[in-house]
Amino acid sequence: MTKSHTRSIDKLDPYTLSIDFALDVRQAFGDLAAAVHFSEHFDPDMLLVLQEWAHAARPAVHDVISTLPAVAEQTFRHIAATQDKRALDAWHELQSALLEGGFSIANIRSRS
Repeated sequence: MTKSHTRSIDKLDPYTLSIDFALDVRQAFGDLAAAVHFSEHFDPDMLLVLQEWAHAARPAVHDVISTLPAVAEQTFRHIAATQDKRALDAWHELQSALLEGGFSIANIRSRS
C-alpha cells in the first residue's frame, strides 16, 4: 500500500462516517423491534435504537459498532427469559440481511 493510501485510511473517522442500511436490514430491525416491543427483558433504550435504525436512520459507524453487541445481548436475554421464537427468527433474519451486503458506508456526516 502506498503512503498516500495509508494517510487516507488514517483519516477515516468512525464518528463522521455513517452507515446506510439496505431496506431488508431496516425491515429486519423493525421485525426485531416488534418482537421485543412489550418485553420486560429488553432495555427500552435499545428498543428505541432498533426503531430508529428500522426507519432509515443513518447512524455513525461508531454507534453501530458500539451498540450492536448490546442489541444482541438484550435480544438473547429476552429470548432466554421468554423462549420467544419470533425474536430468535428476527435475530437470524437480521444476521442474514447484514451478511448479504445489507449496508454501505454513506457520505461523511457532520460531527456533532
